[in-house]
Order: sequence, then structure tokens, then C-alpha cells
Amino acid sequence: MASRIIHPENAPFAPIELRHMMGDVYLTIQRKEYYIEAKWQGHITADNVVCAAQAFLELLKKHPCSKLLNDKSDVTGDWQDANDWLQFEWLPQVLGAGLRYIAHVYSLNMFSKLAARELEERITPQLSMKNFYERHLAETWLLDQDDTAAGRRAASA
Repeated sequence: MASRIIHPENAPFAPIELRHMMGDVYLTIQRKEYYIEAKWQGHITADNVVCAAQAFLELLKKHPCSKLLNDKSDVTGDWQDANDWLQFEWLPQVLGAGLRYIAHVYSLNMFSKLAARELEERITPQLSMKNFYERHLAETWLLDQDDTAAGRRAASA
């Protein structure tokens, strides 16, 4: 099923919600003070992940930020088929837009967890991605990252 993106018109930092065709929200993207947060929920597919990555890239181009907190702790579903696209199409674009760090919070769903592990292997070291079982640990790691070191690493990749 195709997704719908809802953009609030009046506030540039208002959350962006992505919804399944039946209206259920599967992702909320929100600009925080030091990072962008992507909070996922429900059952997701590779198509949902690609749509979300495109929406995130659009936000990143308008409001540059080097850090993403990608919280998939509340999802089910196998999205591994999106990893080729994320590696070869999305990664060069987000690097160009300034993304340097992804803190990913695992789902308890085995298929989602495997997809996240594979993605980490594919995009590291160009982009520093680390997987976590607990959100607070992911956020702490993300906030501790130094943008100057990431800039040097991306320039040499």
C-alpha cells in the first residue's frame, strides 16, 4: 500500500506523520534541539521505509542536522528489502545533506532487528550507525557524538 505524508503548514519544526492508506500512523519525524527523531510504530514494510527515508531527506535538506535517532522499538515487519536502496540511493544524499550519525533503537521483532544489523554493516563507516536495545542509551550515545570527527571521516570515505 502506498503511504500518505502529512505536512503541517504553519510550523517548520512541527512533526511530520506518515500514514498507511487506512490512516494509521507508522512514523512521526520530528526535529528536536540536537537531532531529528524518527519514531516508528506498528507493522512496516520496505516500501514504508523508503517513503520515510525520502521524507527524512526532504526535512534534512531544509533543516540540516548531523544526527538521527531512529526508534523502531514499537514495530514489526521485515524491511530488509529496502537496504539496497538505502545504501546506494539514500546514503549518498543524506551524507551530502549533512547526516553523520544514526542511533537506531531495535525492535524486538527478529526480522526488523536483522534488517537493522544488515543496514549497519552496509553503511558503516561512511555513516556512523550504532544499534541499541534501549532508547535512553541510543540518545546518550547520539548526543555524545562529535560532528568535527564525523566530517573528517565522511571527507575521507
